[in-house]
Amino acid sequence: MAIVTHHALLLRELRFAAPARVKVWKGAATLKSGGVAIGLREGESFTVPPFVRFSCFAHPRLAPGQARPAVWSLALEAHASPEMERAADASKPWTRKLAAAIFGEPATDWRAARVAGMWQVTPARLRALLFAEGESLRALVREQRVARALAQLARIDGSGGGFADAGFASAAAMAQACQDVIGLPPEIAQRAIALLSPAPLRQPAAERHGAALRHPRYRPYF
Repeated sequence: MAIVTHHALLLRELRFAAPARVKVWKGAATLKSGGVAIGLREGESFTVPPFVRFSCFAHPRLAPGQARPAVWSLALEAHASPEMERAADASKPWTRKLAAAIFGEPATDWRAARVAGMWQVTPARLRALLFAEGESLRALVREQRVARALAQLARIDGSGGGFADAGFASAAAMAQACQDVIGLPPEIAQRAIALLSPAPLRQPAAERHGAALRHPRYRPYF
């Protein structure tokens, strides 16, 4: 599906336990982390190391008499290379481990008692481990459910799932969380979420046979 916007869009404080490859199909985007900024033009991509917080500012490409929408996709790599691991944020091992588990099964009950049982520690010890890394269980669960929702919205292969698959009770709850956590405006989130489908988008036969490698399959979200 990919993310499509006819207006400048800033998504902030993104964080994934796996390497995240952002590719710009149309328009341009800027990735920022700390004091570092990387500009991406049409056809370019960049992989953000695991658990490094970053923001993505996507904007249309302006041309005389017309503006092309910004189109970008997000792909998470199954395994991090040694190089990516060296560049990852290694300061929060417990948080990253739990974030990966939540992202993989966002609809699961992630209350402290269950997680503590998985880790064979007490709930108090679990909270202490996260607190020492500057994190809380409740905030992490919400963040990673939003991360899963964004990954669904931004996949280039056209597949995805609804709000329940991302662990939310309703589309409205998912839209509100996306606004609170990453700054996605609610009206945009609602339109985007409405287009989520567990099945890939159908294409005419003439548009297949490698077309996905050249052009993203997307719906104009915003």
